[in-house]
Amino acid sequence: MKLICEAAKKAGILAKERFDKEHTIDTKTRVSDVVTEVDFACQKIIVDTILKHLPEAKFVLEEGNGDTTIPNAECIFVVDPIDGTLNYTHSLPYFAVSIARVDYGEITEAAVYLPMTDEMFYAKKGSGAFLNGTQIVNKNNPTLERSFLVTGWPYDESLFDWTLRTIEKLARVTQEIRILGSSAAELCHLACGKLDGYWEVGLKPWDTAGGVLIAREAGVVISGLTGDYDLRSGEIVAAVPSIHERLREILKEVRS
Repeated sequence: MKLICEAAKKAGILAKERFDKEHTIDTKTRVSDVVTEVDFACQKIIVDTILKHLPEAKFVLEEGNGDTTIPNAECIFVVDPIDGTLNYTHSLPYFAVSIARVDYGEITEAAVYLPMTDEMFYAKKGSGAFLNGTQIVNKNNPTLERSFLVTGWPYDESLFDWTLRTIEKLARVTQEIRILGSSAAELCHLACGKLDGYWEVGLKPWDTAGGVLIAREAGVVISGLTGDYDLRSGEIVAAVPSIHERLREILKEVRS
């Protein structure tokens, strides 16, 4: 746990130092899917820091070779060096460094660092979730009508229509919906009670791996649209217990 927090903090310090500077920006799958030289630099810091202490470690990297397969082995680290790169390139200070350890398919440790606010979220499976050393639990108990939700835009344009329809549907029966641009940060803010629920599709393992464990250890219910949460599925429904099932039912209705 200490190791991945150290790696996330080192990368976050670099990202903050280079924030609001001119960047080399390349496009990946579509115009909103971008990467900068800082993403690669932060990723190298994380990999080097972990390998120094765990030379047997293997990695699933956002800025890697594009492979999202997580080996069925121990000591796998799923890394998003800057989750929210589009925000970063627009000097919007809402992004995170996310690292999750996966052992035989189970997320066992996670660290998500928000450099601009110096918030270090971390969790170990079965041991609770923490923010800067203080345990966090989301004790919110709203009705769906009083819930404050967040979602995100998929890069896959074939998923746009469904996402738009879910927003239209839920905007009419909730307090309000936000799109903030960083899955990792959103899940952590859900974990500490600033949000009540989150859903998204078209995700990659590194988008949610870190935040999922932190939110789950803080009492948030995590699932897929129709079954259990699966890192490989690309979909997530995360919410406080009082609204999770109703939120998921509405999302399933929109899909059908």
